[in-house]
Amino acid sequence: MISKYFSPAWVLALNLLLLSSCLDSSSEEIEYSPDAQIYAFSLSSATDTTNVLSNTQFTIDQINGKIFNKEPLPYLFHVDSVVLKISGSSVYSLFYQVKLTLDPDSTYNWIDTDSVAINRLKRITTIAPDGVTEKRYDFELRIHQEDPYILSWQQMDADYMPLPIESQKTVVYNNRFFSYIKSGSSIKVLSSDGFDSSTMNTIGLPHTLSISSLTSTQSALYGLDSTTGTVYESYDGVNWNQVVTPYTVKAIYGELPLATYGAILAAAEVEGQLYFVQTDNFTAMERLNKIPANMPIKDFSVTAVDLPTFYSKYLIVSGGTTKENGASNAVWILLENNGSINHIISRIPNTVSVIGSSLFFYDEKPYLMISTSEKNKLMYSENFGLDWIEATENQLFPSNFTQRSYASVITDADHYIWVFGGVSNTQTQLTDLWRGRLNKFNTN
Repeated sequence: MISKYFSPAWVLALNLLLLSSCLDSSSEEIEYSPDAQIYAFSLSSATDTTNVLSNTQFTIDQINGKIFNKEPLPYLFHVDSVVLKISGSSVYSLFYQVKLTLDPDSTYNWIDTDSVAINRLKRITTIAPDGVTEKRYDFELRIHQEDPYILSWQQMDADYMPLPIESQKTVVYNNRFFSYIKSGSSIKVLSSDGFDSSTMNTIGLPHTLSISSLTSTQSALYGLDSTTGTVYESYDGVNWNQVVTPYTVKAIYGELPLATYGAILAAAEVEGQLYFVQTDNFTAMERLNKIPANMPIKDFSVTAVDLPTFYSKYLIVSGGTTKENGASNAVWILLENNGSINHIISRIPNTVSVIGSSLFFYDEKPYLMISTSEKNKLMYSENFGLDWIEATENQLFPSNFTQRSYASVITDADHYIWVFGGVSNTQTQLTDLWRGRLNKFNTN
């Protein structure tokens, strides 16, 4: 029931009407409810043509007496007046009175047809049907005070990884970053939380390991010796063991959402042909369909899309090298369907090169960091990877961000984007570490 201001005479008339409808009304007394709490609250405005207000959910904090929208309204959003809808506990608990207090201090009795100067509203006071019990709520309409989609970057360390470096890749495992650095016959690992780090020699990894193949799962880390197709496994990031596999593995794509035949999607050679396989730990594999022509099998970037709301669960793969050693300038969507891996080629402008690109999932959408002739740019997809849009100026990299390709880009639970190293346009291995975050995720 929408809360209204009722005069005592109106409440008396309403109760007489209710009284007359009861068969035993002559022997019962009607007790007015002492419940002054607001149970539902919403706003609307005729000038809000995009229905932002009507779709905004408000939190009613009964303990602290506050009403506010947890998710701020868009930057620069403005309306002068609104219509309030306020509801009590039930149809029979009409408020005796509702008062609104506006800035500067002015209080008046509210009627539900009144337009309210929402930017001045600071308090709502309700009086229960008993005419005595009162409840006050401080009101706050939260609006982004700066552009929430500005992406701010900070260089965390100019020399994060030790030299010399021939190749590198960073993965996240057990809430820590593991940066693998290949130099000569040794592979070192730098374990870090982004601030404090330690460097160790790996144990059990051959120098022929393809650093770009390193992949993390929920339970282990995996890497691939590209010369032999041998898989290596680690549970701590330092100590590695060879896995005996039923087929020769040619690529590890990563954990596949909605996997039926094993958590990990990979490519393996079976009877001279390359097939997609699914596996939990590479000791057993479920062979699926053949991989499509021009599918990359090394040096690619991959990210998982897992949006339960839209039932969107699959892998996206960009760049890389094909089995014929050709460069792949495509973005692939891979998803399991009835025992096979279906693929879709994303629509991306012909002028865009995804060779050496880096995929990551952020703000509920896939992002792609590409390298142009002059600088790095971000692209993102609003339709889950089918089409790609170049990010606007508010998401540019800073001027001192060295142009690079083959960087490791990882997002964390605090909505930060971490960029680890990469290869400069002069083929120099970069050792720096950057961190960025959208303004919308900064705490107020």
